[in-house]
Amino acid sequence: MQKGYFLGIISVLIPFVLLILIINFFAGWVSIDKNQGLPIIMPIILCPIGVVLGLVSFRVKKDRLSLTGIVLNIILFLFPILYHFIGTLVFGV
Repeated sequence: MQKGYFLGIISVLIPFVLLILIINFFAGWVSIDKNQGLPIIMPIILCPIGVVLGLVSFRVKKDRLSLTGIVLNIILFLFPILYHFIGTLVFGV
């Protein structure tokens, strides 16, 4: 397996795992009492790492997988920021 392909897969897996955790946070399928707001904050920490992995993969092997990982990580990075911003506007907390 080539290095660029492996990094591309990792850069795509990061937003999918985070998305599953965020959906679980809102839907409540599996109770995670100890990690109350962690799924909302984790994209701020992990998505820049996914973008860097995607950029390295894109430089090594220019493919759509790494480009998809970069785009998904950027979109998911903006989610918590918009979530808190809209929550403040709507609920005024």
